[in-house]
Amino acid sequence: MQILKERDSFLSNFEVYDHLKHIKHKYNWTFSPEEELALQQEQQQHQQSDQHSKKHHQKQKNRFTACGPELEVVTRDVLQFMENSAEITQVDVDGFKQLMLFLNQFELMKVEKLQIVNCLPRSLVVLYLLVEDCEERFSVEVCEEIVGKINELFPKDDDEGEEDEEEEEEEEEADAAGEEGDEIKQEEELNDEVME
Repeated sequence: MQILKERDSFLSNFEVYDHLKHIKHKYNWTFSPEEELALQQEQQQHQQSDQHSKKHHQKQKNRFTACGPELEVVTRDVLQFMENSAEITQVDVDGFKQLMLFLNQFELMKVEKLQIVNCLPRSLVVLYLLVEDCEERFSVEVCEEIVGKINELFPKDDDEGEEDEEEEEEEEEADAAGEEGDEIKQEEELNDEVME
């Protein structure tokens, strides 16, 4: 097989997610009972308002079966995986455009912009991991500006903030329990030494 035209562009997770949602809508796929019910209600409304809906419905049915089950399975699995990612559900088209326009002000490589859009770093540490030689190329103020813009365009849900706080509390409790366990072990060792 020969490659006639090489493609070297990158797609963000959001762009892939958006494309798969369009494919799902195009073929009228439903992956849950709620979606099936919504589709049936939509079709009933079209039947009541449009006399030619049978022809339209038949066309959609043919398109649905022509693409094959493999595409449907892959689309369903990838969409489910991406919907479990908190970053994807926060991104919308306007926010995505604004973030890309903002990032274009800086001398970032395409891959770095892609990583920033996919990960939405909310701290300088994560941003430093995504951008090569970040501390040498950009000042702390510029990095804070990038993180601030991300937080402004895609505010963190309250549920996520609570989950982060709960995780921190659990880690602190585990550390405290570990320290208490170490103290008990040290006391036991001292008691053993005294007994000998």
